[in-house]
Amino acid sequence: MRRSKRRIRCPMCHGFHTRRRAFFSVNQGSKRRRRCYCYDCRQTFTPRRHQTTEEALRLYFDSGASYRGVARRLKVEPITIYKRIIRMCFNCKSPLEVSLELSPQWSGYLLVDGDSITVGRRKESLLLGVDSYSQDIPHALLAEHENSQNWERFFQQIHDPIGYPLKGIISDGDPALQKAREAVFPDVPWQLCIKHFEDGLSRFLRYQFTQKRGYWRETDRFLKAIHDMLYAKSFEKAQRYLLAISIDPGFKQAGLSAVIDTIHEKFPYLVTHHFHPGMPRTNNIAEGVISRLDEKITKADGYLYHDTCWATMKMLIMWYRFKKFTDCRKKNKHKNGKKSAQPGQSEYSKDRLGSSQPKASLGTIFNTPPKVAQLLHQAPDESLA
Repeated sequence: MRRSKRRIRCPMCHGFHTRRRAFFSVNQGSKRRRRCYCYDCRQTFTPRRHQTTEEALRLYFDSGASYRGVARRLKVEPITIYKRIIRMCFNCKSPLEVSLELSPQWSGYLLVDGDSITVGRRKESLLLGVDSYSQDIPHALLAEHENSQNWERFFQQIHDPIGYPLKGIISDGDPALQKAREAVFPDVPWQLCIKHFEDGLSRFLRYQFTQKRGYWRETDRFLKAIHDMLYAKSFEKAQRYLLAISIDPGFKQAGLSAVIDTIHEKFPYLVTHHFHPGMPRTNNIAEGVISRLDEKITKADGYLYHDTCWATMKMLIMWYRFKKFTDCRKKNKHKNGKKSAQPGQSEYSKDRLGSSQPKASLGTIFNTPPKVAQLLHQAPDESLA
């Protein structure tokens, strides 16, 4: 009985409809390599090169090594490693495409924030949305400016085509973000991050507020009272703390009346979480996700082109979404060994699938078949500002 040769997976479209082709010489020497041909994407490739590319991606994104560090480990030229990694990054799907394909079930409470990235000689903004319970990233945009127009486009895509089951939004007090939120989701509950509010108030009182001489103790006592109000366990307690702050004569003598009026205006948005069980009161989860992404963004020290930056961000976000949690503690300990982007499963719901959940294939992350030549000259639609 004749034994057929094992087919080799195509590194472009990840299909097995391939065939071994003729040998070719390397650098006009005696060393020869075999190339393979894929009938699906009509591309030729070298099997060993595919293994080197996978190892380069793992070292670059998982180990945090630089292009030169990866090249030294694999004994390849740095420019070769850069071309292979950026080729795969351009072929990577966007967070929007993966969300549409997997259709995960989220908790409905969306934490939104932005991160600044150096592109060329200017600063651009990475707009992120993070689910509060699964810590997944349903959508992301790389925009030239963090203005209301880009935030409005971000929210519109969260609504359609992603169809995120939005129950509430948690964010800082950015005016551009609030303008976009009111335009797209005027009736959705909004929770102002109490940590951002407390930190901003503390900076204002310590560095911008003209304090009366001899009243610094009243300012410290005022900040402690605000902290007790923000972290109250119920709405009734928070309301009592606010009333005590309003009628305190020491605060008025210290010239804090205008600040107290501002707190009265913001109070309905600071206590929204008391009326919606499961809604977080801070934006700490989104800040934590951004800090994990910054571990790679900061080491890169900026990008030269917008297209290259967005391609790298897509692969970086996919690395985060499909990397298993390992260091969760306390109430999130059950997430260890799981991924933030679980296909078709919601840990937030009562119906947990356990180990029978479907797994994401390589085709979930990479476009099939690839059109790298076109992608190298065209930026994805989701990233254009």
